[in-house]
Amino acid sequence: MSEFKYDIAVVGLGYVGLPLAIEAANNGLKVAGYDINEVVVDNLNNSVSHVEDISYQALNDALTKELLFTSDSKVLGRSEYIVISVPTPLTDYQPDLSYVESASKSIGEYLKKGQVVILESTTYPGTTLEIVQPILENVSNLKAGEDFLLGYSPERIDPGNKEWTFKNTPKIVSGINKKSLEKISKFYKSIIDEVVEVSGTREAEMVKLVENTYRQVNIAMVNELAILSNMLDIDIWEVVEAAKTKPFGFQSFRPGPGVGGHCIPIDPKYLSFKTRQIGQPVQFVELAQEINNSMPNYVVARISELMNKNEILLKNSKILILGVAYKKDIGDTRESPAIDIVETLLEKSVDLSFYDPYVDELVFNKNSISKEENLKNLSSYDLILIHTPHSEFHEINFESVTSLIFDSTGSFEISNAERI
Repeated sequence: MSEFKYDIAVVGLGYVGLPLAIEAANNGLKVAGYDINEVVVDNLNNSVSHVEDISYQALNDALTKELLFTSDSKVLGRSEYIVISVPTPLTDYQPDLSYVESASKSIGEYLKKGQVVILESTTYPGTTLEIVQPILENVSNLKAGEDFLLGYSPERIDPGNKEWTFKNTPKIVSGINKKSLEKISKFYKSIIDEVVEVSGTREAEMVKLVENTYRQVNIAMVNELAILSNMLDIDIWEVVEAAKTKPFGFQSFRPGPGVGGHCIPIDPKYLSFKTRQIGQPVQFVELAQEINNSMPNYVVARISELMNKNEILLKNSKILILGVAYKKDIGDTRESPAIDIVETLLEKSVDLSFYDPYVDELVFNKNSISKEENLKNLSSYDLILIHTPHSEFHEINFESVTSLIFDSTGSFEISNAERI
């Protein structure tokens, strides 16, 4: 019989930690979900989820199993596995690992021989060995790899993706030594369909950065080609569709108003931070960030150009933004390009409204814009900007709308619209 009350304690119950806790409970494990935010914990224990992908029913069903949500840090010493899934934001363009450091200190205070600690938070290569391991060892007076085991496994959550879920997305795992890797791999194999082992924690940390840097760079390339194509009077969308017919050597990416979420805009900056520490800036990656960051201003410029051609002044014009989330069919506005577009348009004295079926309010820098509740009056606006291609918007008869339309997503076949 195990000396531990819980099989796993999940530290941090956000977009990463909560799905992990629920999946573990659904697979018959005894789970303690730990978070310092008592409001979050109370809500979860009452089946109220703050994570969009976790429904009331999914949370309620999981609570009928051996799952406890708590703010009592004592559970950290009563769990065989401890997974750190706290935020790793950027502060002043620098990686902020304060949450990881704080979580590591709390774990260290309760750490016992035989426990296994896994970091899942996205970070730069070396964090597990250079930040987490020293804190755990110094606070607990135990030796990593001998008294307790330690490893890294990057999260691969894709909000809103119904096809690739936590359960069937292959899981990268690593350990600081062979024993750690074996133990960590065994755990994830009990709850995930496919586990992929890599040789070390630095490699595992790098995997996540490579995945999202790859997307950042390729999106930037097609965005720049979209700008060039517009200048040359070439339809970039037709070009991309035609290029897709090549059965080898080409992967399609689509231009758009920028990149959003907590992965693509953020992860490459962790890579840039680490490479600058060793005196080798990743110029190609940083240029891609610059291009994607410029796209909201490009969208505003194209809107202004379209309105000028139709003898409508941008100042005091009436514009509706359809969709403000960073991707379709979710309500997540983190790092959404819509924020920068809205701020720029407000600076230009535009009368701005938005509609998003998944977002009730848009608040930023103590400002907000009103939400349109009635899409029957689309023609009352000078211009409609399609920012997010929510499925619901495909039901709109845009052909009957007399307003100017600018589709920044290229996802709609509208004869009277301009596309990015």
